[in-house]
Parts: sequence; structure tokens; C-alpha cells
Amino acid sequence: MLPLLSHLTNLEDAVSRFPSRAAFKIPNVNPQTDEIEDWTDITFHQFSLDIEHLARYWYHVLRETNEIPQRSVIALSIVGYKYLDLVHVYAISRAGYTLQLVDLFQGANYSIIQGTIEQANARALIYESIYRDIIRDIPIPSFTTVTLACPTSHLLPELPNVTGSDLAIIFQTSGSTSGKSKIVPCSFSRLNGIVRKATTGPPNHEKPDVVCWSGSIAHIAQFATLIIAIYHTSCMIQYKRDQPSTCEVVDMINRCKMNKVLMFPHFLVKHIRASRTDPNILRALVSLDEIIFTGASFGSPEDEEWAWKNGMNIVNAYATTECGGLILISEGLRKSRQNYLRRFPGCPLVKFVPISDDSDLLEVVIPPEAPECPDVSLRSSDGNFHTKDLFREVEPGQYVFCCRNDDRINMENCGLCDTKAIEDNARTLCHDIISDCVVVGNGRPSPVLIVEASPTTSGPVSTDLELKTEIFRRIHPFHTTRYLHERIASSNMIFVVPLGTLPRTKSKGTVRRKIVEDMVKEKLDQLFPKHSV
Repeated sequence: MLPLLSHLTNLEDAVSRFPSRAAFKIPNVNPQTDEIEDWTDITFHQFSLDIEHLARYWYHVLRETNEIPQRSVIALSIVGYKYLDLVHVYAISRAGYTLQLVDLFQGANYSIIQGTIEQANARALIYESIYRDIIRDIPIPSFTTVTLACPTSHLLPELPNVTGSDLAIIFQTSGSTSGKSKIVPCSFSRLNGIVRKATTGPPNHEKPDVVCWSGSIAHIAQFATLIIAIYHTSCMIQYKRDQPSTCEVVDMINRCKMNKVLMFPHFLVKHIRASRTDPNILRALVSLDEIIFTGASFGSPEDEEWAWKNGMNIVNAYATTECGGLILISEGLRKSRQNYLRRFPGCPLVKFVPISDDSDLLEVVIPPEAPECPDVSLRSSDGNFHTKDLFREVEPGQYVFCCRNDDRINMENCGLCDTKAIEDNARTLCHDIISDCVVVGNGRPSPVLIVEASPTTSGPVSTDLELKTEIFRRIHPFHTTRYLHERIASSNMIFVVPLGTLPRTKSKGTVRRKIVEDMVKEKLDQLFPKHSV
């Protein structure tokens, strides 16, 4: 039987092969000009030493001081873009604990993460100091993250013995109901599968790639990307902040010799559009071996046409949090103008199942025997994991993404918004003043609630403005506990349409969300002028 692999064994292997090779480039920012002066290289060997240093510290704090045994769940809430964040992720695992990655943002309420922490039965919470005002009066021990300068003379603990069925790490998905995100349990067998698929093919010994951060390490996309980078002993460049400006991207290409980019479409398209008017930006982007995007559709046809004509190698990728890595990927625009999606190597068991006998739409379904199939708690009654993502097969074995077959929409930040929860809440609280409602905003920063006024509405809500104000007053408490990308944050994000104008299906009479989205596109563009889609 093959040994169980993990993010820790993956790093051990890289250190044994190329200990002195640069694993990360950390920017040195001039505090007066806010410009990056240069980057500090951190080798794979140093990364390993830093992990062991913090593993000693956290084992002492958790086990020896607070008597929290190894294998307990320790929640970690970080922004996730700094080198120190990566060290904490690996160090808590190296200390022998089950890591729970918890997504949080400044200005949020603790109630947003309370459900996920309770569901995972976390014994303690380690959080970044910027969240100090949020973490109050919680029923478990809590600690702020520390720097690498923290002194420790403690011994490095032995890792506990585990089996494939034991829980290794807990991720979080943004698909939520009533403001509570779902946890995605990952056993050591699942983690082994993620690592083995991420390390498909021989490691690059000759010329390691130089790649940029793809997102927060608190999310599985960056976690899996880091596994791939470490396996190939690639160098990963840290941004100055959470997302780089176009100038910073060009600087990383020119000074750090970055040759690959993995980015969400909204941020990537900004750089591509900037290249239309700046030949230096265009030259830099064309020099990249690959520009990989995932999480949503890529810009507009005009953006893709520009990229293709100018030789940018745009690569489309499809993955899900629950499945823990890539499932589909394209060949890239330099090989194929169509850039259709194909199965990622190592995913032969993934199924494409027709949603009905009279439809050519295919849902990606993961059978239980597939390595990508998530924990049984996330599977349907038939034993499969249904992604609810729909594709169309345009050529044998080649696919294009069409839509999602549920009540969630993809937001600008690639998070998912549970539209049904918003609609149900509005119908319940406003049943006397609205006839029906629907939530739209695919690809926008925030959702928008479209309502039909009740035919009996009168009195204090006789005008559209008064109606919007009253609706917002009623639903506001519900939205204060939701993520920013799932929140109706003001009455401006409520549109009123005449009674009976929401398009509905003939068979069930349900509102057709996509048609409504097209109906109000101009108003959405006005509401989000910098985010037109």
C-alpha cells in the first residue's frame, strides 16, 4: 500500500531535493513611497525551519499550557496573503493538530464564523490581530498569531499516528444558508488524493517556474496551488497586498522573472484591458508561459479576442472547493482558439450526466469511487457528489461551462451567493407589501433584490422609494450576518418592477433569473459603474 501523502510530506520531499532553491519572494516595501524596492528570497530549507519553529511554539501553547491534545481541531482565521500565514497553516499541522481554515473579513460579526467553528468542534481559535475586535466572548480559548521572532526552546513534537479515515484538515466553502458557511471535511485519504493529483507528472528539475500568489491560503485554491508549486520547487511571489495592481504584476514579470499567473477573472481582466493602451503591459503579459484563470467566466468575448490576437496564453480551469483541486482544464489559447475544457489528468472517473432526457446540458458528478469525491456528509442520497455546475459537450471530450443548476450565483470575488435564502427571507418578512421577488447580480460585487409590489400595497409604502426603504428596514438584520458578497447593504440594491412583469416559466411559474438579469442590466451597470459585465 502506498504511504499517505500530505502537504507536510510534499514539503519534506522538496527540501530533500533542492533545499537552497528559493521557495518564496517576499516584497520589501518602502514605507515612505509604498513602492517595492526589492524582494527577499526564502529557501525551501528556511521555510521548513520556520514551520518547525512555530510548531514548537503552538504545541507548547496548546498542549502543554492549555492541555489541548493533538488531533484536536484548531481553527485558524487569517487574511492569508502573507508568508507568515503560510507558516502558521503548516505549523499547526506539524504540531499534530487538525487545522480548520476559517474565512473572515474586517468589520464582520463573529456570528458569521461561529456556526462553522461549532460544527467542526474546534477546541481553540488562532486569529490575526486585525480581527481582535470581532473575537469577543467566544466559548473556546483564543490566541493571536505570532511572528517568527517569538522565542521558543521547546522540543519539536512527534506527529501522531493517523489512518486514512482520520480528519486531516477542514476547509470552508462560501456557499451559505442564513449567513452560515459550510465546512468541507478532508480526511488523510482525501488529502493524499489532493497531493497525488496536484503532483501529477515529474517535478521540474531544470528551470523552476516563478508564479504569483493565486489567493488567500485560507482557501483551498491557494492551498492546492502551493502544493503544486512546492512539488515542482517553483518560486511563489507574495503580493504587496491582497491583490496586485497592473504595475505590480508587470514589475514581478520584469524583475522577478515571473512566468506563470493564476488569477480570478475579475482581477485578470483588468490587467488585460490595461494592455490595450500600454505596450509595456502587453509585452509583459505576452511573455508569460501561462495565464490561468478559474472561478468564473472570463471577461467578455472582446477581451478573449484581444488576448488571442496578441498571443497571450490564457488557460481556463475548473475546480471546486469540495473536490479539492482541478477537474477540468483547457489547452490554452496558443494551442486552441476555442480553449475548450478537458478532463484534468488524473480525473478519469469524473462523470458528465445529462440533467434531463431532452437537454444537452451535462452536470459534473463525482462518483464515490473517484479520488475527487468529498466527504460523505457532502454527497447526495445517491452516494455521488453533485457539483450543480452545468456544461455542454461541444466536441468529443471538450466542454464549455454554461451555468449553475441551483439557487446560487457566482459573485465578482468568485464567492457564491445563496439567492434562495435572500428571497425566502424577503418573502417571509415582506409578504404584505411585495408580490414576489428574485435576486440577481451574477459577477457583481453584491446581489440585488428585484421585487414586484403587492397589488394591495398602500399607506406608508405607496411609492417605490418608500417601498424600498421599508423592505430594507425589515430585511436589514438578516443581512448584517452575511458575507459582504451576499449582502443587500442598502435600499439602492432593491429594484421595484411593475406587478406581473417578472418573467416566469410556463410549467412551474418560477421566476427566470437569467432573463431578469438581462432585463435590469442597464440599471445594474449604473449601480456598479466600475463593474459592468
